[in-house]
Amino acid sequence: MADPELKWWHVRWRLAWRAISRPAIVSGKIIVPLCVLAVIGFGIIYLMQPWLFAKQMSKSERLNIIPAELPTRSESPLSNATIDVDGLSFQLPREEVIRTLQGDSIRLVRFRNGGELWINDSSLGAGVLDAVLNNKDVMRLFNQGQIRSKFELMQAAMYATPDQAKWWRFRSASNQRVEYLLFAKSLVLTESIPSAHPFSRRPIYMISATRFHGFQIGNPDTHPFEADLELFDQNDRYLNFTITGPEGHGQVLTQTEINALVASIRPPGMR
Repeated sequence: MADPELKWWHVRWRLAWRAISRPAIVSGKIIVPLCVLAVIGFGIIYLMQPWLFAKQMSKSERLNIIPAELPTRSESPLSNATIDVDGLSFQLPREEVIRTLQGDSIRLVRFRNGGELWINDSSLGAGVLDAVLNNKDVMRLFNQGQIRSKFELMQAAMYATPDQAKWWRFRSASNQRVEYLLFAKSLVLTESIPSAHPFSRRPIYMISATRFHGFQIGNPDTHPFEADLELFDQNDRYLNFTITGPEGHGQVLTQTEINALVASIRPPGMR
């Protein structure tokens, strides 16, 4: 005959186990499906991440802008004054120069009208392009070598728009290319815009001169009278011009003067 006390403990253990197991079973029936849904949700977000990034970037109007032809290709006469930068020489406009400052890779020209001309042979804009070109994993997305230079990469970035990413393509190479190009475009546009107007909508123009080609961001003939030039020569050498001034400044250079300035770039002593 079983020990009554042992039987009593056995009954208590079974009751306690039922008290614990029933909520656990109920909780398990809830938690497991939730975990499955969470995994599926994260998986979907991961697959659609390039499209979600493009969707977020579409809120910035400037990323929907693509390059257009310059308003004019006419050139104004320049002065006889020249500036040498990184083994290159170019003529200055006729505006009176009151000061010129020189650094290791930058020149600053200040005009009597209060405007400034910054000349760089390196910047974050080019640095972003170098970083992408040097990333083998990223470059595999760009059609196995179809993009081989900083100019080609910037050109692809400038023509990229958020609507090129499609949700039904998920995490395809096509969508990932758009994601990287939009990221590069955003950084270039942010760095190219003077700090007084960092997020304003600016036109983008194509530049094609004898020795340099590239892009101009902004129209110097309309308010706020600022422009940024991203230029590359046939050897992919980079040169940057920024036309700006103090807050509330007037026109610094005209488009025709900028056209003539770019056309005048050449090795020193060659005219």
